[in-house]
Formats: sequence, structure tokens, C-alpha cells
Amino acid sequence: MTERSVIMSPKSKDQNETLRKASIEKIVNASIELFSSKGFETTSVSQIALKAGVSKGLIYNYFDSKKDLLKGVFDYFGSEERNIMIEVMDENPRIFLKNLFQYTFRELKERPDFWKMVMGMSIQPDMYSFIHEMAVEKMRKYFPLMKELLEGCGVENADQEAKLVAAQLDGICIHYLLIKESYPLDDIENYLINKYCKE
Repeated sequence: MTERSVIMSPKSKDQNETLRKASIEKIVNASIELFSSKGFETTSVSQIALKAGVSKGLIYNYFDSKKDLLKGVFDYFGSEERNIMIEVMDENPRIFLKNLFQYTFRELKERPDFWKMVMGMSIQPDMYSFIHEMAVEKMRKYFPLMKELLEGCGVENADQEAKLVAAQLDGICIHYLLIKESYPLDDIENYLINKYCKE
């Protein structure tokens, strides 16, 4: 086989899939950064393409519209979250809950732009109805899990406590995004772990 034929040989299926995933990841990350800083409505697909370093046509190859791209962003992180949930699971409810807290705080530190975007859109359910529906579905699954873990940790009134923990985490997220490094995020994480997960 000549050098030219090696260079010109078509990409394998695995190579194409790797390139596709890499392109989608760049588009998703650029979208998050722009949606969180400029807002969804004022961000154009052209701006996303420029930020991601891809063509506008490539974006439309993967997503039908800007709204479809927004859904794609949430789908992308939803699939990641499902994989992480498998990793943090443990038969011991205290360890499971501790892992869950640690994952939540790590996500907040590592992806502040994503959570800023989520929080901003979550308070506009009429404009972003699909986000509202996703949040309702997530809470429908989240509350029973949190209740079960809290019961396993010996917490009284676990049903109400699960709702309180969810509200606390939302509040922590908002406070951290507002004041960033001035917020004692590590201290709050340790407090929750000590409160709920200690023997």
C-alpha cells in the first residue's frame, strides 16, 4: 500500500464516531458558555459555530434548530449524569448519599456555566417548557431515592427531609453562582456529609 493510499483511505466507523462525539462536545460546550453569558435568545448559531471552531453547517448536521441544540445540551449532560449515578451507587446508604453529595458539589465547581444556564432557564418555565418537564421528571425520580437513602441513614421524617435537602442544594447552587469564590462551598459540602452520612 502506498503512502498516498494510506493518507486517502476512508476513516473507519470508530474514527467517524470519535470525530462525531468530539464535534458534538465542542458544540455543546460552546453553547453552554454563550447561553450562560449572553442568554439563549440573543445567542446565534453562527456565534456558537465560531466559538466551537466548527462550521454552521456542521451544527445543523447534528441539530435541526437552536432549540433542538438546547435540548441536545440537556440530553448530553443527562446521559453523562446517568453514567455517573451508576458509579456513585453503593449498597451502604451512607456511602451512596456521601457519593451523591460529592458528585453534586464537584459538578457545581467544574461546570458553573452549565448550572448558571440551568438556573436561569428553570425560572422561566413558560419560555422553556421542556426544561420544566425535565425538572419535574427528575424530581419524580429524585425524591424517592433521596427519601430511601435518608431513611437508610436513620433520618426521621425522611420524606419531608428529602424535599428540604433538594431545596438546600438548589439554594447552595444559586448562592455559589452569585458570589463564586466568596462562598464557602467546601464547608457546606462537609457540613451536609457530616449531618446526614455519619454513623
